[in-house]
Amino acid sequence: MNYHFFDYKYNIENFQSDLFSVPHIIFIVLSFLLVPTISILLRKINHKKIDKFIKIFSIAWVVLEIVKITWESYWDISTGRGFNTGGILPLYTCSLFIYTMLFAAWSKGKAKDYSLAFITTISLISGAIGIVQCNGLNYYPFWTFGGFYSMFFHLSMFATGVFLLFTGYKKLEWKDMIKAWVPMLILSVIASPVNYEYGADYMQIYEGSGIPFFSTLSGILADHGLRFVFTVIMLITYIPLTLVIIGPAKLVYFINNKRKNKLPNKKLEEISNINQ
Repeated sequence: MNYHFFDYKYNIENFQSDLFSVPHIIFIVLSFLLVPTISILLRKINHKKIDKFIKIFSIAWVVLEIVKITWESYWDISTGRGFNTGGILPLYTCSLFIYTMLFAAWSKGKAKDYSLAFITTISLISGAIGIVQCNGLNYYPFWTFGGFYSMFFHLSMFATGVFLLFTGYKKLEWKDMIKAWVPMLILSVIASPVNYEYGADYMQIYEGSGIPFFSTLSGILADHGLRFVFTVIMLITYIPLTLVIIGPAKLVYFINNKRKNKLPNKKLEEISNINQ
């Protein structure tokens, strides 16, 4: 091994990718098995305890993100590359997990409601995708800080969303499609100018990097001076994405309500039969 745990990507020689390596596949399998299982086991947990969990977790991820940015910046600056404005800022779609967790933990009303809508839909989906298609493992070996941070950040996104849904802390409604999208829209107001100034691709609304169809579309529109149209299209695309979670959740709610409504009728029948 020609690297140490906190080594930076530019210093790791002859590294190809640990994406879908044996350790990564084991991590994927365990994540998708244990997260739902643990959430089911803890589904009756008191919501006040969940409030405390969210508060602690929200602060923890702020601290971890600061540590990660400081760590990356140290290597970028010390190796003469300078501060990486176009790639290191917390302006990614996944970065919204940190911001919305803070609002979910420390605010009330609409701010909390909209944040929870995002955490249990777009953030949950992005976390699940990040567990499988963990981009960090294209730059860092599995057993490094960079690799671990990427994997467990996305695992936290996925696990938090699933946990809040299974415990009933957040019950999804159709209108949460728009509520979940609002934090995206707010962050895009900051990310878009940075993208256009530095040629970055925060929130993937500049080039759609990593998504073949959208990256091709962005190139075509850019050639015609219409890159801003791609930014709008990419943002709107996130709205129907929420249906991947809201649709099945509403079906589960419907089945549960049907089952609960049948229980009183069965009890009345049993009482009637006893009296007869």
